[in-house]
Formats: sequence, C-alpha cells, structure tokens
Amino acid sequence: MKLKVEQIFRDKNTDKVYQIGDVIEVDEARGEELLANSLNLVSVVADEKPKKTTAKKTVKKS
Repeated sequence: MKLKVEQIFRDKNTDKVYQIGDVIEVDEARGEELLANSLNLVSVVADEKPKKTTAKKTVKKS
C-alpha cells in the first residue's frame, strides 16, 4: 500500500522519521494502522498505471 505523509512522524516499528510529502510503501496491516490514527499522519496514494499508447498504422492507398 502506498501512502503519502501528511504530518511529520517517527515510525514506531522502524524508528524512521518521515517528512511531509514523502511517499512510503507499507503492508496492508501497517497501512490500515496508520490510516486509523486520529492525527491524520498519512493519506492513500492512488496507484496510477501509465496508459498504454498505441501507434496508429498508416495505410498507403494505391
């Protein structure tokens, strides 16, 4: 699960300090735990998959 840090916090599991704007990846259980926190530490990042572009074929007319 990808999360965006909204408030500076120290992760209780890793002791790492996260800054505002950091995007972190955590497992589902830890993500739910962080999202449930009343301090609004993080928000969910929507997974953006790049759109596939297809090249148009040009047909020569005889």
